[in-house]
Amino acid sequence: MSPPPCVTASVHRSTTGGPYPVLLARLPYGKNVPLWTILLDPLGVARGGFSGVVQDTRGRSASEGVWEPWTYEADDGYDTVRWAAVLPGSNGRVGVIGGSYFGNTQWMAALSKPPELKAIAPRSPGPSRTMDFFARGGAIELETTLPWSLQTGVDTLMRRHADDPAALGPALGALVHDMDQGATSGYWELPAGRHPVFQRHGIQELGFEHSRRDPEWSAACRVAGRQAEVDVPSLNVGGWYEVFSPGTLDN
Repeated sequence: MSPPPCVTASVHRSTTGGPYPVLLARLPYGKNVPLWTILLDPLGVARGGFSGVVQDTRGRSASEGVWEPWTYEADDGYDTVRWAAVLPGSNGRVGVIGGSYFGNTQWMAALSKPPELKAIAPRSPGPSRTMDFFARGGAIELETTLPWSLQTGVDTLMRRHADDPAALGPALGALVHDMDQGATSGYWELPAGRHPVFQRHGIQELGFEHSRRDPEWSAACRVAGRQAEVDVPSLNVGGWYEVFSPGTLDN
């Protein structure tokens, strides 16, 4: 077995007082992207008496490894919580926070039971039941799986062509073109259950196709039926009309 890849994290802590508890977010969208500060403002966390840690998940942005959506979040979450608990200035108590994909990373960490984890606060996590937010009533919900997978594919292409700017521009242009053409052509491509757009760009789809090929993998990545295994407090937040509301209500 090969060792786990090196994942990167930003650590924000007060230079005075302490030690402090740690608030952790693990996300695949780029730890330095300003948008995510609405879910975890690291500087605000530090001013509020916590240490803040924001980590790029395996295979994303500055972290090493291969991007396989959902697959490693339990193991990597366990290791990260234990690491965060012994950072300089930490008092050994860790909470995790965030929404969407990194709502799920919280549940996976909680299910792996690192002893230093004391609370989770998942906002609109997926997948909570199964990969059912990619399909409703037997119909594939391409409105979710297609654009989301294409958006995460940007980072994949940037990593693939990091040393070849001449190739990066056309690759990103083709990907953005398919994003723009979703409503007029992308949603109509067949087979919908093994969508050609992912093969065309060599990017990962976010789990629907994988879940149909490997039900055991899908079961390992979901929270459904396992909530009672989590023995730390959880603050569950969601929107009534959003795509992840069924999972939030279940949890």
